[in-house]
Amino acid sequence: MKALIIVDMIHDFVDGKYGSEGAKNIVKKLARKIEEFRDNGDLVVYLKDTHTLNDPELKVWGEHAIKNTWGSNIIEELTPHNDDIVIEKNTYDGFLFTGLRDILKNKNVDEVFIAGVATDICVLHTAFGAFARGFKVNIFEDLCSGTSAEAHRWAIEYMKNIYGANIIKGDAR
Repeated sequence: MKALIIVDMIHDFVDGKYGSEGAKNIVKKLARKIEEFRDNGDLVVYLKDTHTLNDPELKVWGEHAIKNTWGSNIIEELTPHNDDIVIEKNTYDGFLFTGLRDILKNKNVDEVFIAGVATDICVLHTAFGAFARGFKVNIFEDLCSGTSAEAHRWAIEYMKNIYGANIIKGDAR
């Protein structure tokens, strides 16, 4: 089975504090890809950055994605369905300190497809988490957005060269 892992498509990273045009520009394409995975009976997993005020990451980035705030909510255009899985994370890597590995293994997932933000931070680290746990890793290059175009390109090449990730296009349009 395959799983689509959607990384941090929350308000603070799309249209809030750290939002960007790049993040906004992938929303419609990502919504189509989510429907495709659902229609094929594949697993859809949402990772959402969620912090408490004592999380170490806040020392680097300041307050963002605070638990139970608008900023930590998944954007409405990508609202999860009942069969989807939503996992809160408080680090860059969606596998670290979460049950993601066990969930995927219990569902017989051996291949993951990753999309979302930011390519050079949480997508990159989640790709490493998948790679280190033995999953086949695919990155939807055009369904990710980085902190800059240059950072996005760097991260895509890094994941390809260092993790052996398969870099693919998600939107055929």
